[in-house]
Order: sequence, then structure tokens, then C-alpha cells
Amino acid sequence: MTCLQTFLDLAARTPPERDGCHFRTWQKVSVQAQREVRSFVARDFFADEARVAAGLNRGLKRAFLIVVYSSCQPCYGRPQMDFTYDMSDIGWMTNALRFIGRPLQLRLAEISAGFRTNERLKRRFAPVWHVDILNAVKKRPQALLELLAREAAMINSLIELGTRRNARAQNKLLKTTICAARVLGVDSDALLDQILRTGAENLVNGRILKRRRAVSPRSPDARIGGHKNRDYRSPDSRGQMADPGIVSDVQLCC
Repeated sequence: MTCLQTFLDLAARTPPERDGCHFRTWQKVSVQAQREVRSFVARDFFADEARVAAGLNRGLKRAFLIVVYSSCQPCYGRPQMDFTYDMSDIGWMTNALRFIGRPLQLRLAEISAGFRTNERLKRRFAPVWHVDILNAVKKRPQALLELLAREAAMINSLIELGTRRNARAQNKLLKTTICAARVLGVDSDALLDQILRTGAENLVNGRILKRRRAVSPRSPDARIGGHKNRDYRSPDSRGQMADPGIVSDVQLCC
């Protein structure tokens, strides 16, 4: 509960919903929460090498799904109130899997290096197989959609709690976290602690986005409004027409 209270204390100092800085503040929280949750799920799943090895005979569908999910691009949202992927949008997969090649290879390299005893797993999760793994997951997009949808509901509840800061929002966060943990295959308490800490850490850095007080205008430069040097590079300066003949000619014409 310490993480929860810290998060609420920091959220109380964030800009209100109608403030132009509100979206940018919570956008940062959302993006970092997506990244941290996905990394947390991948670490938790592949930490048990025996569990992953048991899936070799079942085609490793769950393992491949976790790899692709943890490598998806975070959603940067749309102003003013959309912070996560909209699963009703037909283009959600295109957005989530955009430029996933390099992140997927890096994730596979990390996972492969973590296997200490099973050489078969190390080879199966080598970065060279990233296209095959991605295609295997894309054949069953509903599984990936469910993971991203549960994650989105949880993060939206986190932002709602930071904005509302009431008992109803807190209960909603607990429920969405439990549902997300069940689908993601992690402990709900650990997942809740992860998103609260991530939210608090990024709100500390995000306070610079809070609108500052209006700065009083500076006094004008002392040279502005002072005596003008009309003799310096000015066409109407008194020192411009130095030839007295010109002046006399003008007087004669008059």
C-alpha cells in the first residue's frame, strides 16, 4: 500500500484534465507502464526454464505469444484522453506490430541468453527465427488482442485513479489488475506493485509538465525609448547633407 499512497500523493500534483499538460503527463506514464509490464511478463514467464521446456512438445504457442507481446510497440495515445490501444480499431495489429523486427530480435537474444542448461531452447529462441515466431502468432491474433486489451484496461484504470483519486477508481484498478494478471500469467499483487511504482516514478519526472505560473514581463531595455541618434546611418539625420550647396539650391527653388 506504500506504492499506492506514493502514487496518489504524486498524482494529486498533476495538471487537471482541462489543462493542456494533462495529456502529456499521463501519456508518459502510459507508455512507460506498457513497456515495464511487458518486460515484467516476459521475465516472469521465461525465468522458469523447465516450464518453457515443457512446452516444446506443444509447439511453444504460449511462449511465442509472450515473446511477441513483450516486443509490441507501445501506444502513444491520441489527445486528449486516449492513452492505450483501442481494440475496436481494425488497425490495432498494424500499429502494435509496426517496426517490431528489431525489438523482437533483441527480446529473443535476451531470452536465449537466459537459458543455461537447455541447448534446444537456446537454439529455438535464437533471434534468427524472429520472422517465423511473429508469423505463428499472427495466425491467431485473438490471443494477442486479449493480452493487449487486458493491459489497456489496467493502464486506463491506473490513469483514472490518478485523476479521480477515489475509492471507486481504486477498486476498478484492483479488478482490472486481477483480470490482467490472470491472462498474462503473473501474480496480481506483483503486477499491481509494478504499475504503481512505474506510475509514481514517471510522475516524479513528469511534474515539469505542470503549468508554471505566468512570468511577469521584463522591463524594456533602457536603450529602447531613449534618445535616438539621428545622425547615425539615418536618411533624415542632420549630418546627412553636408554640402551647403544642396541646401542653398533647395532654398532657391522655394
